[in-house]
Amino acid sequence: MRLGPFLAKRYIAGIEINDALRRALELNRHGIGAAIDNLGEDVTERAEAEAALNEYSALLGEIAKARADASISLKLTHLGLDVSRELALENAGQILTRAARLGNSVRFDMEGSRHTQRIIDAFLELRATHENAGIAIQSYLRRSAEDVRLLIKRGASVRLVKGAYKEGADIAFPEKKAVDANFDALMKELLLNGNQPAIATHDERLIDEAKRFAREKGVSKDRFSFEMLLGIKRPLQTRLVEEGYRVRVYVPYGGNWLPYTMRRLRERKENIWFVVKNFFD
Repeated sequence: MRLGPFLAKRYIAGIEINDALRRALELNRHGIGAAIDNLGEDVTERAEAEAALNEYSALLGEIAKARADASISLKLTHLGLDVSRELALENAGQILTRAARLGNSVRFDMEGSRHTQRIIDAFLELRATHENAGIAIQSYLRRSAEDVRLLIKRGASVRLVKGAYKEGADIAFPEKKAVDANFDALMKELLLNGNQPAIATHDERLIDEAKRFAREKGVSKDRFSFEMLLGIKRPLQTRLVEEGYRVRVYVPYGGNWLPYTMRRLRERKENIWFVVKNFFD
C-alpha cells in the first residue's frame, strides 16, 4: 500500500477548496461541524504568505456561499510569522475581519514550541479587536497551565489538544500518562471557567470524563464542544451527536498535504501508530 493514497483518501479532504467544502457538507448532514485548514506552515517568503491570505479569503467566501457549518483554522507561520510579525498580524487581521463580516470564526493552531509565545502574543493582540478569534493550546507543554489561565482571564476560546510536535523533556512532558493528566486538569479548568472551549481528543476515557465532569458541575452541553480529526473515530463522532453534544471535525486540504503529513509522521512515532490503529474504526 502506498502511503500517499492511503492517507489522502481517509484523512485529507483533497487539494482544492471544493474538496474541503464537500467533506464539510457531508459532515454537516450528520450534524457535525467542520474546522477547515488549508495546510501549510513555516513559509519564508512574503509571496507565500500572501497566497495563503488569498486562499483563506476565498475559502471564507465559499463557506458562506455554501451555507456550510464550517469555521477555519490557520497557522500564523503560514501567514508569514517567520517573515515578520507585522506581516502575520496584517494577514491574520484581514482574515478575521472578513470572517466576522461573514458570521464566521477563526482558530489559531498551535505550532512547535519555538513559536508558542509569539503565537499567543499575536493572538491576544488581534483578539482585542476581533472577538471571533480562538486559539489552540497543547497539553503536552509544561507551560500550558499558565497559558490556559491567562487565556481564560482574557475570555478567549481555547481548543485543547495534546500536541504532535517533537519537543524536549524540558519543554514537554515525555510520558503519555503525564500528558493525559495535564489534559484532564486543563480540560476541567476550561469546562468550569472557559469561553466555549473545544475538547479536542479521540481518547474515549478523557471524553467520558469530560461528560461526567460537566454533568456533575452543571455545565450544559451548549457551553463546550468536542473536536476530532477527519477520518478518526467516526462512530464516536456520530454517537456524541446523538447524545446531544456539539462535535466539530478538523478538515485539512491543500497542495501541501504530503510534506505536512510526512513531517508529522517523522517527528513522533506515536503519530504513525495513532493513524494505523484508528484506520479500521
